[in-house]
Amino acid sequence: MSIRTKVIVGMAMAVCGIAGLALATPQVGIVLNALFTGAINKDVRNHVFVKLAPSKGESEDNVWHAEFSTEGPSNFQFADVTIVANGGHTGWHTHPGVLLITVAAGSIEWYDANCNRTVYNAGDSLTETDMPHYVRTVGSVDARLMIVYVIPKGLARRVDIPLANIPACAQVAGIAD
Repeated sequence: MSIRTKVIVGMAMAVCGIAGLALATPQVGIVLNALFTGAINKDVRNHVFVKLAPSKGESEDNVWHAEFSTEGPSNFQFADVTIVANGGHTGWHTHPGVLLITVAAGSIEWYDANCNRTVYNAGDSLTETDMPHYVRTVGSVDARLMIVYVIPKGLARRVDIPLANIPACAQVAGIAD
């Protein structure tokens, strides 16, 4: 490939990237404190059954069960993210996999695609997937999230949703930016 072709392709990619950012809902006050990535290059199939001691009034078959599986190579990413107080938010976005999140400090409001609001406080945990969602801080304290991403190898952790495609209810709920 000639230098001229490389320059043209590079400029086109830059213009598309800038246009994509301009048309997406922006992140405001997001600080990525640390990110670590590991890869698994095979399918994962884990099933766990843990027999629990029966509680009063429960049967003896008290079992906790978890399943975890992937098809194809996966990235496991571990992030320490801060959403700053008084206006910090993620903008509307999705993820190409599953996230396991614990709120380590502060509080967040989490909105689903129907603009249903759930408040999570320090010590609470949640999951996110490929469904549209929006997160912002609650109160005057920064929110700190510890996040594990399980995504297909080579994909970005986050997919921004263009302004034209955010849920219709977002404007009414005051979460359209």
